[in-house]
Amino acid sequence: MGNNRNLIIMLVVVVGLAALYMLSSQRRPTLDQSGGFVDLVEGTLSSDEIESISIRRGDEGFKLANTDAGWVIEDHFQAPGNLNKIRTLLGNLEAVSGEIRSDDADVLGSYALADSQAYRLQVAGHLDLLIGKRSGSGCFVRKAGSNRVYVTDHNFLSDFGLWGDDRPVPEVSSWVDLLAFEVLRDDITRIRIEGEETVLLDRELIIEETAGDEAVEGDASTAPPVAAGSPGNNYEWRINEDFVGSRSRGDAILSALVSIRARDVLARDENPEGSGLDSPDRVTVTIEGGSELTMLFGGAVAEMSGQVWFRVEGEELVWAVPEFVKNNLFKSADELRAE
Repeated sequence: MGNNRNLIIMLVVVVGLAALYMLSSQRRPTLDQSGGFVDLVEGTLSSDEIESISIRRGDEGFKLANTDAGWVIEDHFQAPGNLNKIRTLLGNLEAVSGEIRSDDADVLGSYALADSQAYRLQVAGHLDLLIGKRSGSGCFVRKAGSNRVYVTDHNFLSDFGLWGDDRPVPEVSSWVDLLAFEVLRDDITRIRIEGEETVLLDRELIIEETAGDEAVEGDASTAPPVAAGSPGNNYEWRINEDFVGSRSRGDAILSALVSIRARDVLARDENPEGSGLDSPDRVTVTIEGGSELTMLFGGAVAEMSGQVWFRVEGEELVWAVPEFVKNNLFKSADELRAE
């Protein structure tokens, strides 16, 4: 009698487990049995022809727009867009293919593809794609208005700069062209630094003398061609029109200013209160022909560690640039003396 009771209990348990398995199987995303990958985007996506790209999660995100002046981020001070990153994204979209994983609306959440979870990537006139969680080297996606889930052979989350599982809103700064200032190194003839003291660095051609005391500008037969007025590589730094400074220290300042990359754009058309840009420290470069470019450096950006306010005089955008850029430029005359 006891054995029969145990047998009945075991049978009930087995039936219960089987029922639970069947129920969970019905709710589990099903793998498409047809196999193979299909293209998710038809045609080509050219950065010259696309009108806009939108990247959002819920109500947060940003829009890149193709304007006569180039790509800009509409809702981020009209900051210039990173063309290389835009072209990379469009190229990945052109090449991507996907394999069907499910058509069941009830399991979208398990792929992070419910409307409230997914990232939404819209390429105007071409594509409206929802992007869910990663899967190996790819990710799960579905087209807007469809419940069909694909696993792709490319992970678009990496294009957004997302590597963890917390799924934050993509950082708009990663889509900004962060080149805040650029000038050709060999075009610079003078640097004027106006901080705690004013320092002039004049880049002067070294005149070599031959055995017959005839002054020549180097050896024309071996020297590379140099633009008119440029000192080329045969120069020295004269400080405050007074003494010859350290070549290496002068060159360090030159290297620090020819290409300045920012952390982000912080404002447009105005100097934010507390930025220090109304009475800034200045660095002015004179280039061949006598034209000048002036950089304005303000104080520390309170909400961004290690960053200072920056603007190019006459331009609209206000940037955050690393504090070390400012520190590398503002040197005293004594610091620039030859070793």
